[in-house]
Amino acid sequence: DVFRKNTVVVNGETRVVAPVAVPEGLPSSYDIEGIRAYWRARPLASLRRTSSLLVRLVAWGVGLLSDVANGAETVERNAKARASSLRDLIAEQGPAFVKVGQAVAIRPDLLPPAYLEELQTLLDQVAPFGSDEARALIRQQLSLGGEDVDLEDVFEDVSAFDEPVAAASIGQVYRAKLKVGGYGVSPEERDEFLGNTESSSPGFATNEVAVKVQRPGILETVTLDLLVIRSVLQAAASLETFGVDALEQVKVGAEGFLPVLDVAAERFLEELDYGLEADNASRFEKDMQSVDVVRGAVKVPHVFRGLSGRCVLTQEWVEGRKLTDITSDPNTGPLRAKLVQTLLNSYMVQFLETGFLHADPHPGNFLLMPDGRLCILDYGMMTEIGADQRVAFIEYIAHLSARDYDKTLTDLVNLGFVPPELADDPANRDIVVPVLAETLETLYGSGGSAAKKLDKLSEQGNSRVAELSDKLEALSKEYPLQLPPYFVLILRAFGTLEGLGLSVDENYAIVDECFPYVARRMLADDSPRMRAALRSFVYGGGDRLKIARVKSVAAGFSEFTNNMDEAVSLEVESSGMVEDNGTVEDRKSGSVDAATRDALALVFSAEGNYLQEILVEEAVRAADALSRNAASGAWRAPGAGGPAGPGARG
Repeated sequence: DVFRKNTVVVNGETRVVAPVAVPEGLPSSYDIEGIRAYWRARPLASLRRTSSLLVRLVAWGVGLLSDVANGAETVERNAKARASSLRDLIAEQGPAFVKVGQAVAIRPDLLPPAYLEELQTLLDQVAPFGSDEARALIRQQLSLGGEDVDLEDVFEDVSAFDEPVAAASIGQVYRAKLKVGGYGVSPEERDEFLGNTESSSPGFATNEVAVKVQRPGILETVTLDLLVIRSVLQAAASLETFGVDALEQVKVGAEGFLPVLDVAAERFLEELDYGLEADNASRFEKDMQSVDVVRGAVKVPHVFRGLSGRCVLTQEWVEGRKLTDITSDPNTGPLRAKLVQTLLNSYMVQFLETGFLHADPHPGNFLLMPDGRLCILDYGMMTEIGADQRVAFIEYIAHLSARDYDKTLTDLVNLGFVPPELADDPANRDIVVPVLAETLETLYGSGGSAAKKLDKLSEQGNSRVAELSDKLEALSKEYPLQLPPYFVLILRAFGTLEGLGLSVDENYAIVDECFPYVARRMLADDSPRMRAALRSFVYGGGDRLKIARVKSVAAGFSEFTNNMDEAVSLEVESSGMVEDNGTVEDRKSGSVDAATRDALALVFSAEGNYLQEILVEEAVRAADALSRNAASGAWRAPGAGGPAGPGARG
């Protein structure tokens, strides 16, 4: 631990002095050369940390090499035990190692299944730090404005900081009450949040706040560990293999790990800046308010900016039931199902509409509030998706849902997964598209866990995948598939959401569940690319409108609207606070619900839209066909009663 306690006596009381949040010369963002230069000037600390890690790593590696020497059967038999040992080793090393391990745990291209399974359960094993250190950090933050501010000037009862209510590797949380008229609260915040129960934000316990305090010295600890991890990987990636398969695998694996580390490290260091988290929360709140379909369904806790900074974050305390409690209760099946759908819809809006995604959706970060809203916590890990990428993902999901697999190859090029040269060659397409079709059909054509689907893929020994395996292997060497760095956090977010869905329904199919949002976008977004996606979907690559697909996209639009209309009624249906929007049975029996009215309004909108143009185009085509048939019939009619033509017999 690079942090050492310093103390000072104030009015006869011995107090801990907080360390400087960002030591001079140490980058606070992921600048690997700057970090290396900082620790090069402190060689003893760097050497001590590296040697400590290598001792543990070598001990684990000797066991693995012993398995390799005894053959593939031994490797497979001992894989779970070796993976479990690696997980424990990583957990003991601290937060940086845990974050990197969690990032790798969603990469089946880098690790065998046994290791993926174990690393997905990875949690840090860090004890809470002392309350004296927490108080020191809060005092330091409050005094940054140049005033000598103490805890009593801000909080009603400072004994709230004796014990945290939650603790993790980066920091810990205290539940406290703000003093009315106290330091650091703006007049607007005082009027809305403090001392007035009637005007307080719904779900907000008046005056109560969550104070998140960062672990002392965490920036030094994390940057040193990230440097050690990267140095070990760089050494492994530079290995001379001498034609030994085991060394070649280590070298290739290390090369694959490096970009994953860089993405994870950049995001992790951003998490250490609570000021950035405060900015993220404010932006996210504005985004959620700007989109009609989620406005009022999602709650973002208010950040008290005058009481927050790099190492301390003060937010309103929101009451609610944690998803971890709901998902563990077997009597909450319908509620869990609706919550999962509401969560997915809100994430689809973030992913494909606002482009600012909450990238840490584990169940502990969600609360179901008494008024039915979903409160999202922890804005330290966010990711941005560019406008072109958002549209490309919608096109991909539309083509995937329509099973138009030839077009999905082009989508994967647009998204950066496949090199353009592969898709541009017709001969390559003839090899890849059938395999892509079979693989995607297995993975997304039905519900169920990833493990089930991978087992099904491995069983398809006589499939096109097997038939084309030699050609595929040659292509994969020439055109390697790649996971774009921006996609790592997206994959993590939706992988977690799919896990929540599978906890409710073992046949949960996330692509099917995403389609209602995509249907809404294709119908309501009048941009040229969305027009093309809608046309591609409803025509299926042909020149005739496919009625089944029109029904499918209309049903998806209806389902999305109904899902969001019902979101706020999760906990309050029985209280009479909201009107019943109709059950599934009501909709089947033909009653007109909000979604049907929306769909009709869309079709008959005075402003016009592309769906109307398609329907008019089809109507004109049908009318034209009828007109031609009628004219042809009218032309032939006189001849039917006239003299026989040449060759007619009397």
